[in-house]
Amino acid sequence: MGVILWKTIKTKPKIDLRKFDSPDYPGSGRCMDREFIRMLQRLEKKTRYPVFQNINSGARTAYWNTKVGGVSNSSHKIPTYKAADIHTPTKAIRNKIVVAAKLVGFKRIGMGNTFVHLDNDAAKSQYVAWGYPKGTKPAINPFV
Repeated sequence: MGVILWKTIKTKPKIDLRKFDSPDYPGSGRCMDREFIRMLQRLEKKTRYPVFQNINSGARTAYWNTKVGGVSNSSHKIPTYKAADIHTPTKAIRNKIVVAAKLVGFKRIGMGNTFVHLDNDAAKSQYVAWGYPKGTKPAINPFV
């Protein structure tokens, strides 16, 4: 009688990059920064929160960025694509995401009442946290 060996290969789940599309530019989510996506995967694994199912905003055209009130040098905009806003329905989830985001390597974190902004744009100030609306203090600052 022969022996059958079964090798299990672990594969990462496919990420639907359409979740990151600018509403006025279908397919734009495919251009998201790959290291940024890997960081989000690590965040999802660490928090066990479905990050990729809760993307509010990823890639943005200049038009869409203006429409949603984004800053002119937004990391969401083409060609950077190094930012996302993650829907967080409770303060506890928001705080968990913020603390874990720092642990997985995010150095730029914004907090609103219902979302967390994360980006890995090295061209901007690092180890910073801010609140929304603009100019408000973040609920927690993992960098202090």
